[in-house]
Parts: sequence; C-alpha cells; structure tokens
Amino acid sequence: MENRYTAEVAILGTEELLGLLQAREEYEPEIILAVIAELQIRQVQVPDLEELKEQTQAAYKNSLELENQSQSSSGKTSDMFQVFVPQRGYFVTPVLLNLNLLVFVVMLLLGLNFMNPEAGQLFAIGGNYGPYTLSGQWWRLFTSTFLHGGIIHLLLNMMALVSVGRQLEQMIGRTPFLVSYILCGLAGSLLSVWWDGTRVSVGASGAIFGMFGLLLLLMALERKLTWKEKKAMLGNLVLVIGINLGYGMKGGIDNAAHAGGLIAGSILGAVLMLRSNRVISANYSLVGTSAMAGAGLVLLSILYTVIPFTGQKRYLYTMDQVAQKEAVAMQTLQKLSEAGEEAKAAVFAPQLETGVKLWDESETLLEAIDDVEGTGKDRVLVMLDYVRLRKISFQMLHDDLKQNRPLLNPKQQQVLEAINDYATTLQQGKESEEIANRNQVIDVDMPEVILKGDESESPEGNLSNDYGQMKVLVVIDGIKVGYKTADEEPAQLAGLDETKIENITVLKGKQARDAYGEEGANGVIEITTKQ
Repeated sequence: MENRYTAEVAILGTEELLGLLQAREEYEPEIILAVIAELQIRQVQVPDLEELKEQTQAAYKNSLELENQSQSSSGKTSDMFQVFVPQRGYFVTPVLLNLNLLVFVVMLLLGLNFMNPEAGQLFAIGGNYGPYTLSGQWWRLFTSTFLHGGIIHLLLNMMALVSVGRQLEQMIGRTPFLVSYILCGLAGSLLSVWWDGTRVSVGASGAIFGMFGLLLLLMALERKLTWKEKKAMLGNLVLVIGINLGYGMKGGIDNAAHAGGLIAGSILGAVLMLRSNRVISANYSLVGTSAMAGAGLVLLSILYTVIPFTGQKRYLYTMDQVAQKEAVAMQTLQKLSEAGEEAKAAVFAPQLETGVKLWDESETLLEAIDDVEGTGKDRVLVMLDYVRLRKISFQMLHDDLKQNRPLLNPKQQQVLEAINDYATTLQQGKESEEIANRNQVIDVDMPEVILKGDESESPEGNLSNDYGQMKVLVVIDGIKVGYKTADEEPAQLAGLDETKIENITVLKGKQARDAYGEEGANGVIEITTKQ
C-alpha cells in the first residue's frame, strides 16, 4: 500500500533501507511501512519481516487514532513550532529559518519599518546595491540574502524555504544543502547587480529558487524512479516556479535574483547527479562537496570581476563619494567660521590643506566619468565647476591665514558668490541651463573669478601652485594686454573704468586654448568696452 513516503524511499539504496529498518524506533510508523513495502518489492530477504509489518501497522493505526484525538489548539501550536526545531533530516533548514527571523527582529530594533523599510536603511545594514557592491563591498552579495523588505516579503520566503527544505535536505544531506543554498543566494545577488545595479536588492528568494531548481534537476535526472512516479512531483515544481517567476514580472520584484538562483541551482543539481551516478544520495562525500563549493566560489568571483562598473552605477557611486568628501571638508569651513577673527593659521592651515586634497580627489573622481549622457552629464560638469571653485576657495583661505590677510576679502567673497550660484543650480536641478550659459557673458562684478580649465591639473596638495600664481590672459576689445593673477594685473585693466565695460566673458580649458593657443592655457578674460 502506497503512502506519502513511497516515492522518497524508492530512490534509496537497499543498504539505506535496511539501516532505516534497523533504526525503526527513531522514525514514524508510516516511513517504516514504506520501507518494508519497498524491500518486499525488491524481494530482499529480511527475518520476521511479516511479523514486523503487522507490528508497525498496529503502531501506525494507534498513531492515527491519537492524531485524530489531538485536534486541540495546544496540539496544533506544538506542531507548528516543530518547523523551527532542528532534527534529523531537517537540520539546516530550521537554522536558516531562525537566522532570517532573527535578522528581521534586529532590523526592527534598529528602527526599520515593519511593512516597508526604506531602501537607504536596507543599504545601510548590508543591502545589495550595485554602485557599492561592485566598488569593493562584495560582501553585500551575501548579507543581502538575509535581509527582507517587510514582514510579508519575509513570510512568503520563509514558507517557501520550509516547503522545499523539508523535502530536499533529507535527500542530499546537510552539507550539500547548505553549500548549495549559499552558492545560489550569491548567484542570485550577482545577477541582480548585473541586470539592474541602481536599486537596493534584498531577500532570500535567489537562494530559495536555487533550491527549487536543484530539486527539479534531481527529479529530472534520477534514473531509478519511473516517469509515472516523477510526473506529479515535477509538475508541482514547474507550477510553483512558473507562478513565482510570473509574479516576479510585476514592479518591485527582483526577478533577476530569482533567475540567477534558479540557474545556479539547476547546475548544482546536475553536478550532484553526476557525482552519484544519477542516484539521489544523502551521503555525498565531504571532499567532493568542498570541491564543489570551491569551484562555485571561484566561478562567482570571476563573474563578479567582469561585471562592468561603468555608466549609471559609477555615476551614482561617484556622486555619493563626492558628497561624503564635501561633508568632511565643510566641517573645517564651519569651524573656521565659528572661530572668526580668532582663527589661527597653526590650527586651520593643516585642516584647509586636507580640505584641498578632498576637493582634488572629488575633482579626479568627477573627471573620470565620461559615459553618462543627458542631465547626468550636465550635473557632472556643474559639479566639476563647483568642486574647482571650492578648491580655489580653500586655497585662498589657506594663503590668507598664512599671510595674515582678512578672510572675507573681496576676492574670497567673489568666489563664494560664484559657489553659491553653483550650489543653487545643483539644488534646483537646473544644470542644463547652467551648462548653456557657463562660457557666455557673466556679471561685470565677477572679473576676479578664475576657473581652472577642464584639462588643467595641479599636483595634489601643492599649495605653492595656488590661485595667486595662475596667469590668466586678459584681452580688452580684442587686444591682448597681458596676464592677470590674483596679486597683480595689467595696467590697462587696473585703470579701466567699470562703467565703460559692456561685458566680460571667461573662457576655460579647450575653448580658451582653441582661441588663444598656449597663451590661454590657464584661461582667458575677454573684456568688451562700450564704444
């Protein structure tokens, strides 16, 4: 007579069946009845097998009667809690279940929302986010598999984990199950980053889909069970996988992680079948499992290194890094403002030098972005001008402190006004308008503002090559009248009546060089007077 364990014991070897029979007191009567039935089918001679069968049937009948009598709420609660308790044939699954639940409790204690935590909070505690995962924080591929986006997300995944774990773990054993779970989780996270690395991804679904894929391959490749015996199980598996993939098509679901886990699980299932000659076994060797784990990690590491860290992922990472460096540098400015006239060069000059290095690092990061278009490209260009002005401002403050000059002299005020304009542009999202006007006519009150060209560089932290030494070509009504620095200016410019100025144009970088050759390498100030 068939029962719910008939198909599972049919794939076991004869020695394993005899072992179960010998340790029959540790198992349910229904399992032992299935073992006895399989031994009889194989015509294995076992002493007193019929007598043992009758005893087991009686025990099974008694257990059914007891089960029917225990329908109280306390009994149901006790059965429910069994899914959390590690036991023989079901050890790793409850450990993973409890670990996911514990992590969720910690998330709540940290203040994350019960139903829908914010992406920034999930990132802060280890969520999978391409700009950082691909820039060296590879461990996010693993930690994200234990985080969930709310209680519903958690419960759905844990129900699926228990469902597949109860069946699969006793088939292949603890260690292969755990190794496969981890590898599938990593594969899901990796494909998620490759497919769309601009959002925070969390959840155990990649690993769980991997377990479904592994079980599917085990059933498909196993050679002892008949197609009739496999058909129902395979049909259910395909249906579950199809429903979940279909559900993943809706917005907000990380189907890439599902697919990555499923592919990895299918590959691992094929490997396990190859290792056991297409017979499912719970006794895979530790050496072979270790080799499988090592090969999987090496392959995933290679895939991690070949995912391009370009485009939007690098843009988002760079912008965040620039913001962090800005926050650190601006602390010095805040302290300097609080000190006011009491500011001492011995205290603040080293901090300003550090600030210059931070702005220089930000400039280098921004200059490396050459593969974004549209508003992203405009924002990078405006941020570059903003960062360069900040660097000039810090250099000026450093020199003013060293030379005991007033910190808010006219030159510094003009730079700060330009910085405020750029900051307003960035806050209001009007970078495209700023780009359209960046090299055109500017206010006559700003002739002192000198922007370094896009192609010019200065040694990191070299304050001797500061704004006071930058020679900017001055052209009045089309005539080159000499060079201007922050400390000196041509006589024609010094004697020029501002009321007679029609407009002033600042040329930088390539535009200045194209118009005036190497004479305009540091920039050009073109002044047109009223005729």
